[in-house]
Amino acid sequence: MPIPDENTAWPPKPWDDAYKTYAENEAWYLGDTAALERMYTADRQAQATHTRRGQSMRGGLVGAASLMFWGRPVPANENRTRIHVPAAADLATLSSDLVFAEPPEVMLTAGTAKNAQERLDLIANSEDAHATYNTMGELKAALGAVVITTMWDTTVADHAWLQVNAADVVIPTFRHGHLVECTMWTAFADGQTIYRHLEHHEVGSIEHALFRGTANNLGKRVPLQERSETEPYAALVNADSRILTGIDRLTASYNPNMPTRAWRKKGVLAYTGRSDFANLHPLFDALDETFSSWMRDLRQGAGRILVPDAMLDYLGPGMGASFDMGREVFAGLNTPGDPTKVALDKVQFDIRVEQHERTAFALYREILRAAGYSQSAWGDYSGGGQGGTQTATEVDDRNKASERTRDKKILYDKAAIARQASVALELDGKLFSGKGGGRFDQPVVTFPDVSQEDPEKLARTLSLLDAAGAISVWEKVARANPDWDDTQIKIEVDRIREDRGTAPDPVAFTGDDDTDPEDPGVE
Repeated sequence: MPIPDENTAWPPKPWDDAYKTYAENEAWYLGDTAALERMYTADRQAQATHTRRGQSMRGGLVGAASLMFWGRPVPANENRTRIHVPAAADLATLSSDLVFAEPPEVMLTAGTAKNAQERLDLIANSEDAHATYNTMGELKAALGAVVITTMWDTTVADHAWLQVNAADVVIPTFRHGHLVECTMWTAFADGQTIYRHLEHHEVGSIEHALFRGTANNLGKRVPLQERSETEPYAALVNADSRILTGIDRLTASYNPNMPTRAWRKKGVLAYTGRSDFANLHPLFDALDETFSSWMRDLRQGAGRILVPDAMLDYLGPGMGASFDMGREVFAGLNTPGDPTKVALDKVQFDIRVEQHERTAFALYREILRAAGYSQSAWGDYSGGGQGGTQTATEVDDRNKASERTRDKKILYDKAAIARQASVALELDGKLFSGKGGGRFDQPVVTFPDVSQEDPEKLARTLSLLDAAGAISVWEKVARANPDWDDTQIKIEVDRIREDRGTAPDPVAFTGDDDTDPEDPGVE
């Protein structure tokens, strides 16, 4: 979709429906309970069939089942406890940790110039790039997709770099499932006026435009200089408000989280991704209700002792009576007769710890299962009276669900990172000539075999391989320390050999000396 005309509805169709889902996912991801309450209350009112005592109601069993906890009205003058559990945010973090806790390696093919790989390392293998990947993992898990773009600013860095934008600020254009154009936007609120900066990526150029409108309308296109945030672009664009890239490739790559389900029959929306939160909103809502009920039990379970009014502390004639809130005896009973002969009474509600805990565990397990992760991913939620001791094989099998989901996700990550890293390297060669950048064969993106291998399991594996004589000291150190470079590994290998007294003698086993065990003449 190119830059739209003035006074266009925003977001444009059919993306307006998608953006409603994005907004719901974002509210759960951020834990914005005010947004959740507004959203589900509005849905409830829109679906209402009648009103009762001023409250919107939907009749029948369907109406009762569709009422979300965060959309239920709170009666006037009632202080109802509502607790939010950040399960959705934890789920997005879990996804990012599984995929990017051990970062991928982006490498050019063998034989490529060394300085070209060094430039690619700055773009795609640096610590900044790894931090970007972690952000990407969370955003695409929460919102269903991200777009990776190539950025540059000679006043900020001496190389190009990769940046990610979440699906809820992107309007992509697909052709046969492939991204061919992309418009990203940023909103700036000024009272009731909304400024939107649109950045349209197409092959060969990036167009920038600024609009002044309302919450639902793009409004009038205005000069980039009208906002301080977009003023720098005014000096960079040409007469058509474009920045020419000088390459025949798109400076944006679409990276979905997983294939969509709900939108597979909805035209261009079929090529968008699926959030990890898909179909899980009722479970998130039920988990919040469970913990809210638990906290209500705690509050109501505080012991109360009921005593006659005469047993309270009177302040004197005409001054009434008072009590200390810290005292355990403070509730009064206005009873007739001799107050000294009135029996004390107590109120103590049960705190249903086990029932709430088992319910929460069950919800956690179902959230993880439905999202494709192992139930052990957040700790062992087989508790609450469920299950028993498991064998090591059973535990390992249970952990495989997370790794299977991870393997499916990195297929999309590999393609998007490789494609855009190649574009960034080509642009880097044009912007910073002579430093090694340029157009080369698309790099290969390699992820570690597992996200984070269990240390005890790794130690057993290395021990078995060592006993079989099937692994070198170098490889053992590399497997135990996957984030080390060759220099660090060499230093550690030398230390191990020194400690064991196995450092090789540089003059041993050379030439035709008869002591050389490799010499065929030695018996």
